[in-house]
Amino acid sequence: MDETSEHILRLGRGSRAVLVASAICFLAGAGLTIVDVALRNLGDGAVPGVIELTTLLIGLGALLSMPACYGARSHITARLLSEMSPRLARPLGVLEAACSLALAVLLCGIFVITTLEKLGGVETTRDLGLRADVLWLVATATFVASALAAVIGLARALRGAR
Repeated sequence: MDETSEHILRLGRGSRAVLVASAICFLAGAGLTIVDVALRNLGDGAVPGVIELTTLLIGLGALLSMPACYGARSHITARLLSEMSPRLARPLGVLEAACSLALAVLLCGIFVITTLEKLGGVETTRDLGLRADVLWLVATATFVASALAAVIGLARALRGAR
């Protein structure tokens, strides 16, 4: 078993659940695209709003994966300095987790402010007519979860855990 598989197995149930939901979103988006292409090639059919729906599914998939990545500190990292000296690994890990928390809180704040401005608005998506304020609420919820997960990631870094 490779390192990534072992890392996923060590994640908590909540993290695994959001990663599964994220994967389902990506697969659904890809599946809709395949069905739409097949319908267009086999006849005059098409999936209504497929571009918008695929975009929303892929975006939701990415957003859902963020809390698990922040909490487990499993995002992309460059370990050039920590590889040179094991003594640098922990301080750099704490710095990386603190920067992740700062970014997560900044993004969360931006989304909360924007969502508050959008609430109750009449804006909808072009093809499917979905309410924009509801979509903003969903996105904001993922950023709130990401900020909370980044706090957990920083706490783990301070304890010296990976």
